[in-house]
Amino acid sequence: MAIEPALADLKRRAVDGGALTAEVIPAHEVGFDERTVHKCQYGCPEYGRFLTCPPYTPAPSEFEKALRSYKWTIMLECELADLNRLVVEVEKAAMRMGYYLALGLKGQRCLLCEECVPPGEPCRDPLNARPSMSGLGINVFATLKNAGIERKLAMDGEDYTSWGLVLID
Repeated sequence: MAIEPALADLKRRAVDGGALTAEVIPAHEVGFDERTVHKCQYGCPEYGRFLTCPPYTPAPSEFEKALRSYKWTIMLECELADLNRLVVEVEKAAMRMGYYLALGLKGQRCLLCEECVPPGEPCRDPLNARPSMSGLGINVFATLKNAGIERKLAMDGEDYTSWGLVLID
């Protein structure tokens, strides 16, 4: 599938903005597995503490319907400190290019606020908060593999980078 010139421009903008790597991936190659939410629930000490993660995000079965209507994605690898900023910048650049339904997702919990608001209260930064990929059912490692990107799981104490994904249609 040929990459549209606008997507190549978004990829370049991501790298110029600080991404370590950026890859355009057909949306059908995004790995999806509802079990990722169970990894959030049983393995993440932050489960239930952030509005951008389960149980406050859409159910994977609901999100998968939206995901499958997208044509392209841009996968971003970046330092954790740059993750949210880059995801939002690429999403907004895509919107300015006419991809009005572009949506950014992160491979981490929200780091915008030290502590999230209690459930039922509005987010303090809704213009910049983006949901967790795993919390929506996206299997990040399967997506990387499908895109031909080799990465291993970083374990405690190891250096690792973070991933973001911008859905584009």
